[in-house]
Amino acid sequence: TEPDKLSANKLEAYTDNIKSLPKIISVVRDPIERAVSSYKYNYIVPALTKLKRGQGMTASGKPIPGGRTEQFYQDYLYTFEELALAELATLKECLQPGGRGETYSYNHYGKYNRFFHGTFESRANSSKTPMIDLDGACYEDTKSQFVPRVQWIELAKRIPDKILDLANLQLTQSIIGRGVYIYPLEWWYEVFASASLHEEEWIHTVCTEEMGDNPVDTMDDVSSFLGLPEFDFRNTTSVGRYNVGGHRGYDTVTTADEEYDEHDEPLSSAPESKSSPIDLTSISDELMTELMEFYRPYNERLFELIGKRCTWKE
Repeated sequence: TEPDKLSANKLEAYTDNIKSLPKIISVVRDPIERAVSSYKYNYIVPALTKLKRGQGMTASGKPIPGGRTEQFYQDYLYTFEELALAELATLKECLQPGGRGETYSYNHYGKYNRFFHGTFESRANSSKTPMIDLDGACYEDTKSQFVPRVQWIELAKRIPDKILDLANLQLTQSIIGRGVYIYPLEWWYEVFASASLHEEEWIHTVCTEEMGDNPVDTMDDVSSFLGLPEFDFRNTTSVGRYNVGGHRGYDTVTTADEEYDEHDEPLSSAPESKSSPIDLTSISDELMTELMEFYRPYNERLFELIGKRCTWKE
């Protein structure tokens, strides 16, 4: 049962059940690097797959011919900057004080007899920022098949001959928003706090940089958090990394001695994609500044919540 749908007389029983929930490990990455990665794997790769099959349609509703090369299709792909700027404009409006983020979240989760009613009330009477359901509040549907989110309406009017209609919209719509880690984590912290549990015993956050800089200690911390027996991870972590460097899955290892820069990875999972244009992912100085300024306050709130800092761009 979802907490927000519980009536008051069921809250006590649900609170008792919280103690049987599994522990949570959250893994967070530099949000700007994560956004570029998400753009490549959640927009470019599925878009190219759909286009090659002859199933692609532009935002204006025109069919795009299939069976062509990736070089041919680059003109039908929105750049990272184009999608990022459109989403940023929506997020800034949604997350402003008194905006849709706050009103939607309160109406769905904060009213009387809802599980999080007490949390919303206490935050309203203190200096704490409101709880926000980012996905529910900030990414609105449209009635258009080819421009399926409100955030893309103006973009599609300005640049109508590119593709937006993809199956994994929950990922494509939020290449920027999913890096605002504080919002989903806060809800879980409140769930455990409502049962008078020590949140740090139930939620453990790993910065991905820790896995690269100090993998043995990082894995020791994870094992300790889970209550697992001691284990020597050196034989595992010294081998290298999987699922990076353009290699998908766990068949190919990228060793510590190999040069690795994710921005040099192929844009598609197909072997011939090594020649794909990487300028689609370029970030102007202006956008980089805007992204850093946008993420900074949310990153600081995250660091305060988890009790440590990740080594991200500032």
